[in-house]
Amino acid sequence: MTQHIRPDFDSRASQWDNLPRRVALARAVVEAIIAEADPQPGMRMLDYGAGTGLVTLGLLPLVREAIAVDSSRGMLEQLETKAKEAGITNLQTCFIDLDSEWHLPQGIDLLVSSMTMHHVPEPAPLMAHFKECMNPGAQLCIADLELEDGSFHDDATGIPHKGFSVKDMEGYFREAGFVDVRTVLVIAVKKEREGAIQEYPVNLTIGKA
Repeated sequence: MTQHIRPDFDSRASQWDNLPRRVALARAVVEAIIAEADPQPGMRMLDYGAGTGLVTLGLLPLVREAIAVDSSRGMLEQLETKAKEAGITNLQTCFIDLDSEWHLPQGIDLLVSSMTMHHVPEPAPLMAHFKECMNPGAQLCIADLELEDGSFHDDATGIPHKGFSVKDMEGYFREAGFVDVRTVLVIAVKKEREGAIQEYPVNLTIGKA
């Protein structure tokens, strides 16, 4: 069995929020989730692949509590520092070891994930697990790259997907049992590639448990 090589997010955690393009993307994802999913004060939210919490913290004021899940302790430490400095008490972090058996918390009303699924080797089983963790009628919001030519990342080592077509992403939702599935464009990320500006669309797909 081939060992799956993963990007080292721990070493990048302290500088993660310093890239304006990354912050702007997270802000656009937050705005799209607010517009499409309408977070409510009674909701228990989970952010899968939360990183330093750019999306988590953007949505947190709108919900009752949030759980930030990530496989990078370094990323979660950055989020914990931000939460402590801001006096936030309705946020908990959850580290998962992808090389061991793990389960997400239950009773989730809003499950979000931004720019994480293209790092997941097999999205289908994860989507099924999302469904198991969510209350009836809960909403799943996944933001990720539309299928691209592989040039989005400066180093694509260990990244199993070059984004997803709308058809494929919505297919994962429906296969896992989500209904009312739809997709909206969030933003087109611009990067310089070979002397020209290339645009990489990021979509938000929404479904109901």
